[in-house]
Amino acid sequence: MLQTLKLDLGWDFRRVASTPAVETAWTRVDLPHSAVHVDINGHGHWFGDCEYRRTVQIAQPASGARHVLYVGAAMHTATVLVDGIARARHTGGYLPFEADLTETLSDGKPHELTLKIDNCDNSDIPPGKPFADLDFCWYGGLYRDVELRTYPAVHITDAVAASEVAGGGVFVRTLRVSGVEALVAVKTHVRNSSAANQAVTVGVELLYAGAVVVKGQSGSVTLAAGAAAHTELELTVANPHLWSPASPELYQVHVTVSDSTSQTLDAQQVRFGVRRIGFSRSGGFVVNGRRLRLRGTNRHQEYPYLGYALPRAAQFRDARRIKEAGFDYVRLSHYPQSPDFLDACDELGLVVMNAIPGWQFIGGEVFQEACCQASRDLIRRDRNHPCVVLWELSLNETDMPEPFMAKLQAIGHAEYPGDQMFTCGWMDRFDVYSHSRQHGEMHRWRNGDKALVIAEYGDWEYYAANHGFDQKTGAGLHADWSTSRQFRSGGENRLRQQATNHAEALNDTLASPAVLDGQWTVFDYVRGYHPVRAGTGMMDVFRLPKFSYHFYRSQRDANEGGANWTGGAEVFIASHWTPGSALRVLVFSNCEEVELWLNGTVLGRERPSKTLTTQYLPHPPFVFDLPRFEPGALEAVGLIGGKAVATHRIGTPEIPAKIELIIDDTGVRAVAGESDLLFAHARWLDAQGNLCINETGEIAFVVEGATEIIGPAKIASEAGIASILLRLPAGAHAFKLTASACAAKLPPASANGSA
Repeated sequence: MLQTLKLDLGWDFRRVASTPAVETAWTRVDLPHSAVHVDINGHGHWFGDCEYRRTVQIAQPASGARHVLYVGAAMHTATVLVDGIARARHTGGYLPFEADLTETLSDGKPHELTLKIDNCDNSDIPPGKPFADLDFCWYGGLYRDVELRTYPAVHITDAVAASEVAGGGVFVRTLRVSGVEALVAVKTHVRNSSAANQAVTVGVELLYAGAVVVKGQSGSVTLAAGAAAHTELELTVANPHLWSPASPELYQVHVTVSDSTSQTLDAQQVRFGVRRIGFSRSGGFVVNGRRLRLRGTNRHQEYPYLGYALPRAAQFRDARRIKEAGFDYVRLSHYPQSPDFLDACDELGLVVMNAIPGWQFIGGEVFQEACCQASRDLIRRDRNHPCVVLWELSLNETDMPEPFMAKLQAIGHAEYPGDQMFTCGWMDRFDVYSHSRQHGEMHRWRNGDKALVIAEYGDWEYYAANHGFDQKTGAGLHADWSTSRQFRSGGENRLRQQATNHAEALNDTLASPAVLDGQWTVFDYVRGYHPVRAGTGMMDVFRLPKFSYHFYRSQRDANEGGANWTGGAEVFIASHWTPGSALRVLVFSNCEEVELWLNGTVLGRERPSKTLTTQYLPHPPFVFDLPRFEPGALEAVGLIGGKAVATHRIGTPEIPAKIELIIDDTGVRAVAGESDLLFAHARWLDAQGNLCINETGEIAFVVEGATEIIGPAKIASEAGIASILLRLPAGAHAFKLTASACAAKLPPASANGSA
């Protein structure tokens, strides 16, 4: 049986070469780890060689076993050394690889394992574009999981490492679905690394909620020494539980490999969902025969300070935040993201556009072959995730030669045969055309019955009078106040502007023939070419919502919700209600009617305001025109069927009276043995509990326990809130966090947390 040893804990790390030259002493770190620590705007980025080392030992080597190092991702060129001797090398910073170390580890003795990693600019490695010209960041280090695998002599292979077209590992496909049954194919790749022939059978069980619903077994297959072979079984599932965004039902596939005496040699368990999809202009996006028009977003996978080094629970929180923001679709721009995030999308019912690395750049032959290999590896890694419905085997916003695009398209269909592979790209050479609103063809483009997906909208068309290919010079930039790039500190008018831009843009995409759309972006992010982070997000880098978050949340129907995410009735006043606030008050709600109250007096009851720029929205905003400003409490009450179902209250802030401290776990906890990252927020409140929105004072944070503050422990507040990032090492227990105002004479606030 396959044995795995997690190697996430107890590494020594150092930087060994860079420009300018900086060498650091060895320090003890755990994974996931970033070799790069930056400030909130991405300053302080580091490029060079770094090393990770630790001791590994196979205590009881078995005859014929293979000892393999598995690396989830290393940014971006990794050399694996054992006792100082190079044993493997891998290029590419986003996808996994294996290094076979059997020759050195099979003696049962301790050995020094070292990974040397280079993250410098390299035009041969996607995304290829120099970091200083890039509209996002890559970071560095071992930022995903690492484990030592011991494969038995006869074993199920790794899907990526096997390097088999449409094979390797376990590959599950839904061939047919009806109301009463589904036909599922399970393809398994088995390798015999022993010195003798071996007769094996492959058994497959499909489980739902822990119970076997159907099973099958292959005939005997004789594997020659050193040979490998595929078997494929087709199983009929009666009355299947179908996966969809509204009902993300999941099955487990348990595959066993047995010898002629029925002794189990190896086993593997894979999760999948029974579902069938389709894309066309006439039929739209279809899941299990039902047409869906989903709203979506774009995500970069970074956190402040640490970049890509997110553990499982942090990945799941991001997915939940996206779902709760009103989205059912997410584009993973512009590179492969964590399998943990895809697992969360499977569970939450978020459909995904998966992407190879690339943005506004194409290199030479080596680069293009790396893109082809990334396409193969991406599909092999992620093909069993029911959430993945589109494969962006294309370099975003890049003029690609025809032979290159034809090769990428062919790879997609070779790796995922049948009618359930849908490639997409920004040039019309793929199964689905992925087009951004700023490029101007959304309402004019047509190519037979090919489906159109809006990759991005709501940002660049309001930012500059060009198509987004002149990022650095700023030619044609619009006035700052009018764009969708707004920070929470920008104030009420700018946050309203961002939200109304997105409302207008979404309304436009819904009037187009597009079958899916994705606004840009769900979170603020840092970029290589610009000294200030992009304020495009519905939430900031600390995952605090802006007005536009509530707009999108209000576009989901009030009766929607899930077992592990919160929906329901929404009402939100897009105002800070200060003397400078607009008297035309916008309220975002998915209710039938909204009442607005001021200091206990009702100001009116309105229905949604349908205009030329809101007429296609599922839930247009509500508009209240007030005669004058009066300080106090403004409250919106959402009504359905004449009954109050949701409320939102804001108040004119007075002087700060206290600090409120919140540790944000979004209802998601790390499991035993995992590290975690948590945001904590210190809020300035007045005596009535109103957020002091204009407060910018510094807050000092102190943590007791094994938990670590990442980034500065003293931070200025933005729009009344100071936020920090906490890292909880694996095995950490309870901790206490205290926040104190540095200048104001207010009592400190404390909160307790735990892993």
